Amino acid sequence: MRITPGMSAENAVYNLQQQRNAIDALQEQIGSGFQINRPSDNPLSARQILDMQNQISQGEQYSSNITKATMSLNVMNVALTGMNDVMNQVASVASSMTNGNTNAADRTQAVNNLANLKAQLIDYANSQNGSQYVFGGYAGAPPFDSTGNFSGTDDSIMVDINKGSQVAVNYSGSALLRGGNPPAAVGSGATAGTSPVDVLGSIDALMTAITANNATGISDGFKNIHAAQDQMNAAQTDIAGRLVRLDNMTSMISNSQATLKDVMGNMQNVDYAKAAVQLSQQTTAFNAALSTVAKIGQLSLLDYLR
Repeated sequence: MRITPGMSAENAVYNLQQQRNAIDALQEQIGSGFQINRPSDNPLSARQILDMQNQISQGEQYSSNITKATMSLNVMNVALTGMNDVMNQVASVASSMTNGNTNAADRTQAVNNLANLKAQLIDYANSQNGSQYVFGGYAGAPPFDSTGNFSGTDDSIMVDINKGSQVAVNYSGSALLRGGNPPAAVGSGATAGTSPVDVLGSIDALMTAITANNATGISDGFKNIHAAQDQMNAAQTDIAGRLVRLDNMTSMISNSQATLKDVMGNMQNVDYAKAAVQLSQQTTAFNAALSTVAKIGQLSLLDYLR
């Protein structure tokens, strides 16, 4: 096969272009800080990086959801702590009325105290996180009126905290303070102190019994109040469990995000020291090839005949 000067020149130009492209690619990597600047640079790695970026974005959204859910649960936890304190005071008043040695003034004072404590329970039950009533479901207004009637919804408001994993960011106010919707019957006799408990209804019944100095009614009320305390403690335990779950999920997502970013960084980020050495080598090779081609290009037929 006869190799013409034109073929040699074309081959030389092609090799020079390839070396120039390699230099340009290294300069682009150093300038951008990325090994892969377009899918064509490495289609397989580019797809893997896109997948990891999507996972990181999802993780950031889940983390944002967890932060908002934690705020709602903390609001409920604070409210339930306050409710439990109120119920301890209600139990103390009920206990003081069970000895049978009270006078009319004592009973009037006890009823007034219970009325104020009931109002405080309702205030806690109307707690908000932003515009959301945490014990009212999808209610857009306070779920409890001044007498304790519930007008909220019993829906569980669920938030995604990971793929296929959700947590409720509210608690049913009717279940908590009314024993259900409609309210549970106030226990008396054999049913006193049984669950579920209509907490607000039990306080009303206790006030009625104290006003009438009804020893049996006061005794039943005392039992109902203790059952109500257990009901509220169970609710607070539920909220505490959700908070622990969110905390664990936060750690899991954080670890996963760190791993994904580390792997993606290893695939994507440029090793500047290595790239600088490669650029220097490529530049030296390119200049040498350019010089060689220039010298070969000056040869003529007479140079070969000598």
